Formats: sequence, structure tokens, C-alpha cells
Amino acid sequence: MSQPDAPTDTNTTSPMDRRLFCLSSLTAGVAMACGGGGGAASAPAAPAPVGGPLTTTDTKAGLLATPDGTARDYRNLGNFFLLKDATGIYAMTAVCTHLGCTVGLPSGSLILCPCHGSQYNLAGGNVVGPATQPLVHFSVAEASPGGVLMVNTAQTVPASTRLT
Repeated sequence: MSQPDAPTDTNTTSPMDRRLFCLSSLTAGVAMACGGGGGAASAPAAPAPVGGPLTTTDTKAGLLATPDGTARDYRNLGNFFLLKDATGIYAMTAVCTHLGCTVGLPSGSLILCPCHGSQYNLAGGNVVGPATQPLVHFSVAEASPGGVLMVNTAQTVPASTRLT
């Protein structure tokens, strides 16, 4: 009767292969730690605003007839909000001044950034950091008397500027 063959060693890894594996693993770990992992961020970075006059669907008369605190969402057009308060109509960026993430739609009396928790009031002023700068305001005008509103994202204005 013959003896069964001894099991063969299927481990063909040489010491050099283990060193190469360890070096590759170390390199990949360093790349991940430095942000090179390719994973998605907690919230998408804001797209660059489209520069120049952008046509909204709102009119001056229509927006002035809404309650104070009304906010229209134009993040898909040029990454801004069109808002109305007791003194008039204004346009403000939807880009957080901390790291450029797109902020959420105004809710109550606050605008929140989902990336790092910055909070702004409806006038764009800082309420909670880490952002240290207020949200930028843009020029707003009627395209023609009684016509739709145009927001010029290439023209910043003081935060107190209103269309009345």
C-alpha cells in the first residue's frame, strides 16, 4: 500500500513579496490619510457661481407681496437665494465662507452649512462658526419695469442693499 502524498505547501510568497506588500499597504495608508482616498465628502462642495446677470422667475411685485423671511431657492441657477425682509428684496450667495460648501435652504431664521456646522442669519451674518465671514450679497434689479428679477452674481453689494 502506498503512502498518500504529503500535502504540498501552497504558500509561494517569498520574503520580497511580503516586503512589497507591506510597502504598498503603507503607501496606500498614507495616501488615504492625506485625503487621496477618493471618498465622497459629507456634503458636496459648492459649484462655482455663474458670473453675470441671471434671470429668475420672480417679479419685484410678487416677491414684495410675500411675508418677511421668504426665501427663493436659486442654487441650481447660480448658487444663490433671493430673499425678502421688511426693507425689501436681496440676493445672497449659497456658498459657505468657511470652505465653499453649498449651504442649506434658509429654515426659520437660520441658514445652515451641512459640512462643518456654520450658521448664518437670514441677512447672511455669522451666528456660529467655523465660518468667520458673512455670506456675500449680489446685485438685484428688474429686467424691465414690472418684469422678472435679474441677479448679477458677478457684482457684489453691501449686505444692507435692498430692491424696494
